[in-house]
Order: sequence, then structure tokens, then C-alpha cells
Amino acid sequence: MHILYNHFAQSSFTVKFLIFIGIELLCLCFVSLLTVFLSFIFSGISLTRVALTAQDIILFILPALCAAYLFGGNPVKYLQADRSPGIGAVIGIVLCMLFSIPMMNLIIEWNESIILPEALSNIENWLKAQEASAQEMTRHMLQMSNIGDLTIMILIVGVLTGIGEEFVFRGIVQRLFLEKFRNRHIAVWTTAIIFSAIHFQFYGFVPRMLLGAFFGYLLVWSGNIWLPVTAHALNNSLSVIGAYIWGTDNNDSLFDAVGTSSGDAGWIVVSTSITVIMIWILQRRLKWQKDSESLHLPNR
Repeated sequence: MHILYNHFAQSSFTVKFLIFIGIELLCLCFVSLLTVFLSFIFSGISLTRVALTAQDIILFILPALCAAYLFGGNPVKYLQADRSPGIGAVIGIVLCMLFSIPMMNLIIEWNESIILPEALSNIENWLKAQEASAQEMTRHMLQMSNIGDLTIMILIVGVLTGIGEEFVFRGIVQRLFLEKFRNRHIAVWTTAIIFSAIHFQFYGFVPRMLLGAFFGYLLVWSGNIWLPVTAHALNNSLSVIGAYIWGTDNNDSLFDAVGTSSGDAGWIVVSTSITVIMIWILQRRLKWQKDSESLHLPNR
């Protein structure tokens, strides 16, 4: 295996991208077979949780580590996972995510209300069926009856999924697009579009794309993959906690309802203003910290 260490570092974007897709397809085949095998051992919610864990590790974390090994030699450095995040940055991210809830809920409501032209009714029906299927899967996945269940789901859906998806999309895909286009904005937004599209949920496409762009810029500004991982894990964990407190069938939970009624205009204005200001402060802080570390660590 050592002969492949850093072997494709100088390869073209196309070669690297095809290699990564190939790795993902192999892992997809393996995790599909593994899920079938696991179905003979587990059932119900236990099978769902074990299968999700296997998917996070085999379909996301493992391919990202393999690609990083082939493209950069040292997976930890290639994925920019060799530094712990600063506590100030983490607090800033948490505040940004919390203050943005009313604004994001309004965008979610708008996205869900989109009606396609009559000529595209068949596509619209298919999209709605996909959305209903995804929501049903989410309801099944987030069945929790005690704190133990909540902790397990935060670890799986929050932490493990956050690590896996960020390693793949920001750690590998965004980096490849950055090498290809030499433009961080194109790389960030192209990756965000793919990130949202790959979930196959049209009625959540725009808010998920915006989240993906936020995660991407966190990596660009900081050079530290653990910051978008933190933001991603927090976003997923808030959904898990909301499902635990209010239930998966309750659309009027605190997290989901604020910003969606006609009387919430003030909340939305405040939410948007504070979020924009905090992102601006976070950007400047992270770029300053990144530049300072570059000056003190010339060999990095």
C-alpha cells in the first residue's frame, strides 16, 4: 500500500475526481452488502442505528482518508485536521448557528412552498414522493425514548455524520474544485450545490446549500476542517434534540416555528442582521488567526 502513498498528488483534477468516485462506489457496494448481513443480526431501530454508523464510517470517513492518502500522503494534513479548533471560534460558530434559526426557518418555509409549472407536474410529484420518503426515514431514525437514545443519536447523526460528510465534501471535493478553478468562491459554492443535491431533497435544497456554503467558507477562512465539522455536528444535533423534546411529528417546535409566522418579521430582521454581523466578525477573526499561524509556522 505504501507504493500508493502520495502517488496521485500531481495528477489532474479529472483523474483525482474519478479515483475518488471509484473509491466511493466500491465503499457503497461494500456498505450495501454489509447492511444486508447486519439485517440478519439486528432489526428495527437497532438495525437503523448500526447501518447509519457503518454508512458514516465506510461511505464517508474511509473514502476521504483513502483519497487523502493517495492525493496528499498524510491524510490528517491533507484534510486540514491537524489542529484543534480554538474555543473562541467554536463559540462564534455556535452563536451564528443559533441566531440564524429564524432566518433559516423562513428560507426553509419558502423552499417548501415552491410550486413547479404544470408542465413539470410529474417531476414535482416525484420530488414530493422523495421528500415524503426522506421525512418518513428521518422519523423512523429519530425514535428516542430516553437520554441514552438521545446521546446515541447525537453521536451518530451529529458527530459521526458531521465528521464524515465534512471530510468528504469540504476535505476532498471542495479541495479538488479549489485546485481546478483556483477560485475559492467557485469551489465553495460548487461543493455546496453538490452537497445539497446529493441528499435528494428538493424542498430543502436552498437552506442546505446555504449551510454547505457556510461550512465551506469556515474551512477557507480557517484552514481547519474541525470548524465546519463543529458547525455541521451542531446543526444535526439541534435537529436530534428538537425531535427528542417535541417529537418528530410536531411541526410547531421552538426550533422549527420561530420565524415562520406573520408576526415574526422582527425576529427575522434581528436574526439576519446579527447573523451577518457575526459571520463578518468570524471571518476576520479566523483569517487573522490563520495568517498569524502561517507567519509563526513557515514550514506548514
